[in-house]
Amino acid sequence: MSTSQTAEQSQFREGADEVTQLNNRRSRKRSRVWDFFKELPDEGKAICVYCQTKLSYHQGIGVSHFKRHILSGCQEFPQDLDRNAIFPVSDPADGRGFVVDPAVTRDFMIKFWISANIAFRKIENGFFKKMMKSAHPSLNVHGRKTLKKDCIGVYDEEKKKIQNSLANSGSSVSFTTDMWTSVQELGYICLTAHYIDEDFNLHMHTISFKSVPYPHNAAAIHSTIMDCLHDWDLSNKAFAITLDNATSNTAAVNKLKAKLWMDKPFGGEDLHVRCAAHILNLVVQDGMDIIKGAIEPVRDVVKHVNSSGPRLQSFNLLPEMAGHKPKKGLHLDVPTRWNSTYTMLEEALRYKAALTSYADVQNIQGPTVEEWNLAKRVCNFLKNFADATKVFSMHKFPTSHRYLEEIWGIRGLLVDEKYTKDDFLKDLCKDMKAKFDKYWDQPNKVLLVASLLDPRYKLVLLRFCFTEAFGEEVSEERVANVRYWFAEYYEHYEHMAESSSRRTHINSSPEVGGSADMLPRLTGKRKLELGFALFKQQHRPNRRRRSEVDMYLEDALVPLREDDSFDVLKWWKRNVENYPVLARMARDFLAIPLSSVASESTFSTAGMIINKHRSSLNPETAEGLICSKDWLKEYLSEDDDDEDDGKKQKLTISAFLN
Repeated sequence: MSTSQTAEQSQFREGADEVTQLNNRRSRKRSRVWDFFKELPDEGKAICVYCQTKLSYHQGIGVSHFKRHILSGCQEFPQDLDRNAIFPVSDPADGRGFVVDPAVTRDFMIKFWISANIAFRKIENGFFKKMMKSAHPSLNVHGRKTLKKDCIGVYDEEKKKIQNSLANSGSSVSFTTDMWTSVQELGYICLTAHYIDEDFNLHMHTISFKSVPYPHNAAAIHSTIMDCLHDWDLSNKAFAITLDNATSNTAAVNKLKAKLWMDKPFGGEDLHVRCAAHILNLVVQDGMDIIKGAIEPVRDVVKHVNSSGPRLQSFNLLPEMAGHKPKKGLHLDVPTRWNSTYTMLEEALRYKAALTSYADVQNIQGPTVEEWNLAKRVCNFLKNFADATKVFSMHKFPTSHRYLEEIWGIRGLLVDEKYTKDDFLKDLCKDMKAKFDKYWDQPNKVLLVASLLDPRYKLVLLRFCFTEAFGEEVSEERVANVRYWFAEYYEHYEHMAESSSRRTHINSSPEVGGSADMLPRLTGKRKLELGFALFKQQHRPNRRRRSEVDMYLEDALVPLREDDSFDVLKWWKRNVENYPVLARMARDFLAIPLSSVASESTFSTAGMIINKHRSSLNPETAEGLICSKDWLKEYLSEDDDDEDDGKKQKLTISAFLN
């Protein structure tokens, strides 16, 4: 080894020893980087002992930039020392070698706070602060005011992303809305946007959750909705809006028509979609008094089981319960909610033998064989309505194309001889049919057009349903009307496509003149070819052009599948080139929700955020938290999101049944 190398190593050891001695007095500096850096507290920096480069440093921030400097940035680092040996790369699975980024950790903490509905003050809990410090000394925990500011910052950031997505989608946007009263006795209106992007993916976002001043009349609802549309720059993209049958809602939508839909076919008269789940609930509720006698015996024995812990234990110990998990309690219905009655009957019938034995053991009057049979008939009847409500309540998949299929399925049920000739159920069917006809004798135009956009049915299902309901002569007239509506909407979209194409052509063309203006500037054979093309175009025979509507309706139906796995959005994505205008139209019509479940679902979230423990939240902060939680779901895996969605689905469907 040369004398110069020996001197250099000696110098390195002396420099390193000096730095080590200095930093040993600072017990918190355990990282190897402090063997090569000296802290300059007065300057808020640290200096490399070899190249004298100064890097920012103060207590609480990480030192990963020091490590990067040693590994690749320092030009004076001794060549005989192995930089990688100083900072070995360990297996990521054991956690060693992992560098904590306080900014990333803080971002995830803020999003966790929003998604978990945690009160701001909880961040000041002493054990939480100690937990964060124990994870890494650089993880400082801020106060509740800073956390609140950070949460609103997430709301603003995510809002910009969704605004850009809406602006770039090229699709119209449909909405659901409803009113909700919080524990603060404040009225809130929720507005949820639904649209399908150019890749035929359905999106749903809660874009507004605003406090509405009292009284909550049509003017207040209309004003709040318009404010939101202007805030999001969606007034020129607004399509259908789905809400329940409240008088104030209807009056508010009538005001919206004059401002939003006058340029739409038929003046937008049917772009107000009445929530199908609410209407179905009204139909069923009309008949609940009739079936009260079939429900009471089952309800009484279930109520007896649930009335005390010892009785529930006695029920779980019955021999008939062998092979079943012990029950925490049986479902007991709320008489004003028909779906809870259906759930109670369905479960009771599964435990029929156990409930019968329980009644004998407890020496109480249980349902007789005839009463059990009657309960089963009622349960089977209500199942059809429960299944339809689930279809109407879906919001992750398009539902508008299933309108005709589900509605006429319910109508077929109400006129089915299996039920209309049943001595007990015939009066129930009669009352329900009267209510059904009141709401659905004049179906919604846009929903019938949406039904035609299902390539499995097109006009065929429509003709079948109308023939069954009104006879062949009336059916043909009604089918012709729906085809006319379909063609009118198609012409509207075709005109929009032509206008858009014309604007694109004008903006992209360097020349203003048409083909005829080019003729004087051309010579020879090219001039002859262009002149002949123009002559041929002007003198071609007047033949009726076969439109996309004709081709689509006349093409063969897509075969039905037994597993009901058909994806209507994927079909339209595959057929964009065959039906470009209809595909653009399908993106708008298939995004129309059949129910206001999305808004009802948001109310379930709002009830967890604005509760008796957080009743001081101001409306602006509440809106930021509720909307942000909805938007952040996109970052979670399906497994993370499913449990929360399942709980909200149950709460939401129940909300229709008051």
